[in-house]
Amino acid sequence: MLKSYFEEEEYNRLKESDDLLYKTLELVLMLFDDKVDKGGLPYFNHLLKVYSKVSDYDEKIIALLHDVVEDTNVTFDDLKEFGYNDEIIKSLTYLTKKKGEYYPDYIDRIINSGDIKALNVKLSDLKHNMDITRIKNPTVNDYERISKRYEPAYIKIKNKIDEIEER
Repeated sequence: MLKSYFEEEEYNRLKESDDLLYKTLELVLMLFDDKVDKGGLPYFNHLLKVYSKVSDYDEKIIALLHDVVEDTNVTFDDLKEFGYNDEIIKSLTYLTKKKGEYYPDYIDRIINSGDIKALNVKLSDLKHNMDITRIKNPTVNDYERISKRYEPAYIKIKNKIDEIEER
């Protein structure tokens, strides 16, 4: 699947690269090139904001990839074939909302995983999703989405991270 996004030579060069961050940036730039967020901004901006709020190297990779499987035709197998290790894939499986999955169940699945990398990336993702200034003319629905969906999820995930860090 990933091959269809690249020229064969570029795909092979990236696949063989040991520079995971460079490979990931190239990949998400290609995959999200024409996509925009709810505010009409390039979707890649969201990925960079999530990336900028985590510090661990693997978390940065995961942050850039966190919407790939959910929002494109790329599969976990494609990512594994492209060179991502099992730990990164595992975190991404927690962060990928399944089709038809109830949002609170999705958040609970991330929390119950105890995967600190997935938790940190989701917390960063939620922080950026709650930034209403991203939307030029926010509606009541935008405010409700934040207060009813993102804020409760943020609190639950933050509490889980605090619990893990206290151990």
